[in-house]
Amino acid sequence: MDLLWLGVLGVIWGASYLFIKVAVAEVPPFTLVAARLLLGAAVLWILLLTAGKSRQAVPRGWALWRLFAVMGLLNGALPYSLIFWGEQYISSGLASLLQATTPVFTVILAQLQGDERMGPAKLVGIVAGFVGVGILMLPDLRQGLHASLLGQAAIVASSLSYAAAAIFARSRLRGQPALVSTTGQLTMGAVYMVPLSLLVDRPFHLSPSLPAVASWLALTLVGTVVAYIIYYAVLDRTSATFVSTVTYIIPVNGLLLGALVLGEPLSATLLVGLALILLGVLLVRR
Repeated sequence: MDLLWLGVLGVIWGASYLFIKVAVAEVPPFTLVAARLLLGAAVLWILLLTAGKSRQAVPRGWALWRLFAVMGLLNGALPYSLIFWGEQYISSGLASLLQATTPVFTVILAQLQGDERMGPAKLVGIVAGFVGVGILMLPDLRQGLHASLLGQAAIVASSLSYAAAAIFARSRLRGQPALVSTTGQLTMGAVYMVPLSLLVDRPFHLSPSLPAVASWLALTLVGTVVAYIIYYAVLDRTSATFVSTVTYIIPVNGLLLGALVLGEPLSATLLVGLALILLGVLLVRR
């Protein structure tokens, strides 16, 4: 049963790139990010306050909220903004592949901090991951600096941000209840993004279509709230190693859904890049 829920989680997070592609075509990126974080935080606060204080402690104290402020930036506001902005210029499938490099960056940052040893397998995995990214970006690199290349660079930068968040959480938030940490970081992410959306996008006169609104709601309620509930439920019953295998499912689903729903082409370059990135992830997780 846990394997089935892991597959569901991979489908949900893989579909997130499709939802982003549909929504960002009509709504500015900062506004989408702000709305996702704000609604997600509101729902999680309801869950947190109704879960019972015996199980989940409401976060208190400035020291803890300062940590949530860092996580809200590195694991919410910054990577979400980079992904939403980047998907304006590249396909959803390509975005899901480039995002799969997060574990590779995590190992590199952990090595720089002295948290992990760099064995031969991890070194080969890092090289394979970067070669995969290079193959995906090579056609645009040949054409010089333009929107598509910048979009891809933004997705890669979001992976680096997620990796930094993972290292930070590992060292500073160990032992915190998962629901508390997620609620705190989404709340602080919304604190960053709501003013930015109002100042930059000025979203007062937006009138998105029904598919765009539905994609935003699916991204927020299913891709954030429901997905995290499934994630933590499976994590409680299994292990972090088991749950981490969702990393292999997400890019495959993202690529297939982009092709089936949005008609995005499946080229040999994408498939080779996918194989190398997944090989890299497999080796660095050994």
